[in-house]
Amino acid sequence: MNVQEVLEGYNSLKASISIVEGEIQELENDILDCKSSNLDGMPKPKGFVSSNIENYIAEKQEKIEQKQRYIERTKTKIKIVEDLVKTLKKYNQDIIDMRYYQMLSIEEIAVKKDRGYGAIQKTIDRSIRIMQKEYNKNKMS
Repeated sequence: MNVQEVLEGYNSLKASISIVEGEIQELENDILDCKSSNLDGMPKPKGFVSSNIENYIAEKQEKIEQKQRYIERTKTKIKIVEDLVKTLKKYNQDIIDMRYYQMLSIEEIAVKKDRGYGAIQKTIDRSIRIMQKEYNKNKMS
C-alpha cells in the first residue's frame, strides 16, 4: 500500500464508501421488491431448477458481496493510514491533518503555522516517508 496515495485520496475514499453503501441499499431494495412481487404462488415450469427471479436475486446478492468487500478493504486502508498518522509527532500530525483531511493548500498551512512553504513541504514529505517506512516494516514482520 502506498501511504501517500491513500492520504491524497482520503476524502475521495471516504466519499466512495458512502456512495457504495448507497448502492448496496438500492440493490437490497431491488431484492426486496423482487421477492415481494414473486409471492403470486405460480409454480415453476417443469424441468427448471431455478427461476429467473432466483437468478436475478443471486446476481444482486453477489454484487452486494463484492461491494461489501470493497468497503471493507477501503476502510482497512483508511484505518491503517489514520493509525500511522497517530504515530507522528503532534506538529506533523497537525500538518498532515490540514493538508489531507482538511484539504488546505501548503500556502494556507504555512500561514497558519507561521512557517515557510519549504518547511511545510519538507515536513509533509518527511512525515510520509516515516509512515511508509513504518508500514513497510510492520508489513514484513
